[in-house]
Amino acid sequence: MYISPAHLPKSNIFTTFACKITKCLMSPTRHLTYLLLCLLFASCSYTTRYQEAMHTIAIADSLDQNEHILYDDTAALQQAIHTLDNPFGRLFAHNQLGKAHYYMGRRLSLADQITQAAEHYIAADRAQICDPIYRGRINSCMAHIAKQNESDSLALIFFLRANEAFSASGKEWYYAHTLLDVSEFHTYLHHFAQADSVLRIAQSYNLDAYYLARYYETQGLYFYEQLQYDSALYYFHQALDIWQYEEDRLYTYKKLMQVHLDMGDQASALPYAKIIVEHSATPNELVNAYYCLMQDAKANNDIELLSRYAHARQDANRLLNAQVGKYRGALTLLKEHLANPHPYRWAWITLLCLLVACLLLVIAIVLHRRYAARRLQVAHHQIEDLSISAQLSNIRATYPRPRKQWNDYNELKKDLEPQLHDWLSQLETYQLSNRENVFCTYMLLYPNASLEELADWMHYSATGVSTFKRRIAQKIGIPTRGLYHFLHEMLQSEK
Repeated sequence: MYISPAHLPKSNIFTTFACKITKCLMSPTRHLTYLLLCLLFASCSYTTRYQEAMHTIAIADSLDQNEHILYDDTAALQQAIHTLDNPFGRLFAHNQLGKAHYYMGRRLSLADQITQAAEHYIAADRAQICDPIYRGRINSCMAHIAKQNESDSLALIFFLRANEAFSASGKEWYYAHTLLDVSEFHTYLHHFAQADSVLRIAQSYNLDAYYLARYYETQGLYFYEQLQYDSALYYFHQALDIWQYEEDRLYTYKKLMQVHLDMGDQASALPYAKIIVEHSATPNELVNAYYCLMQDAKANNDIELLSRYAHARQDANRLLNAQVGKYRGALTLLKEHLANPHPYRWAWITLLCLLVACLLLVIAIVLHRRYAARRLQVAHHQIEDLSISAQLSNIRATYPRPRKQWNDYNELKKDLEPQLHDWLSQLETYQLSNRENVFCTYMLLYPNASLEELADWMHYSATGVSTFKRRIAQKIGIPTRGLYHFLHEMLQSEK
């Protein structure tokens, strides 16, 4: 009759469960099999996730390179980062890991999550992608974060790093544009000699209208910062004539407005301020434009217009402060990154040193054991030699010369069996005659005996003993001269 577990007493259920657990634990083979299966499933799962991560990054890369659009599946990018962000991934897939961080940073930047974007840019920079184009773009992104917070010295450092990477890539477009960025921030920092030197290099590149407009704009900024307003106006107007889109002109409008205000020409600055207010959504540009309009309203004693501009400027200023606030946390991260670009390098160096030390220790132990084993083997052979020599010496001391009865091999065995049992047994495997066995035993026990003495002991002639010896060597399959050595080695091998 079948009884379900629900109808069993609780104590019986627990007892049955405990027995099963005990059985499992008491079966090491089964336990090991379960462990190996778990490791196999985990390995298969990681391999699948690794392939998915590589596929995600390949798609993002293709969209960026071929269609110039950003991959928008941040969940897939985050999963790819999670899969590759481990010692194995950082070592063998650092290029893909760095790209995943870079594309994630770009998406977060577009979503105004600047601090999180900076974290990913820093991680991408630490991954050290082999392609210098990516290294340059990553540093450019970090430079633009510093630029938005008006941290000119920090921005310059990152633009210089980007420029160095683009120079290594051989891509003129990227390299030439970062030359303009480097010159611009040298100008902001009043490093005019360096700014002029870089601008001279940038002048040698003739890429497209966009680059030429940027070059003129940077040249105008160079003169503006030195208070050379006429030259600045000339170059800003040159840029204005080349820009193809209105949004590209807005920064130039702002600089033209500032130049005219600094020259005290309110009337000339006013049209640019109105254009900025009409077309720009950038808080910084709006704050400057509303200031110009406020000055004009104040000069015309238009209180209502002045109040409207003041409120609009206050709103723009609030947006500007909020924008700066978004970049403040990112700026701190970038400064920390420059101060300590590889914070975990000490851990890797320590781990590497430990691995090298362990390897050297293992090698030393193996060599020591081999040396000790060799020494022990030599000592063992020496002890064996001493033991064999002592044993043979004892036989010679008991029998300074062979007994006459030993010419009968059976009699010889009776006397020497206790000392030479194994040796005699091995000698008999060569199927020699009894007399030949006797001769071999004499040679072993009395190595200094001459052929005449051996002949006398065996009642042979010297010539007959010599022939006897040669025939034994032939049967065994060794040279005649090596017979004694063979017999002695046979004794050692038995020991």
